[in-house]
Amino acid sequence: MIKDQNEDLLAGLDDLDWSGLHHAYGSADDVPGQLRQVCAADKEVREGAWRQLFSNIYHQGTRDTASPHAVPFIARIARAGPQPTRPTALLMLTRLAVDWHDEYDLPGGIDTAAWRAVRILQEAAQRDRRLLGSS
Repeated sequence: MIKDQNEDLLAGLDDLDWSGLHHAYGSADDVPGQLRQVCAADKEVREGAWRQLFSNIYHQGTRDTASPHAVPFIARIARAGPQPTRPTALLMLTRLAVDWHDEYDLPGGIDTAAWRAVRILQEAAQRDRRLLGSS
């Protein structure tokens, strides 16, 4: 019997006490099911699960106790999950890590304001190079 690829992606998912974690709407006990469904073959099921997951663990830019616990699973999905779900997993990871709510304490101590400032400087330098190259 061939082992289901999703089992590897979601290994350890049921080892966490999701009911002891919270998301925007209360207990995070529904997050494991949503993580399983984002890997579904059915496009509607997959897209619905992503909408629920975004709303739960990244509701209007906020993160709750369940958010960082979902990250390793989302990262595995982004790297090796079913092809149709990888771009959305990358988007979710980006939003959780460095989106527009700077007051959130990120696990690695990322200074999102500084990160954005560097990005703005890089974009300005590229724009200047284009202008200088075209004259």
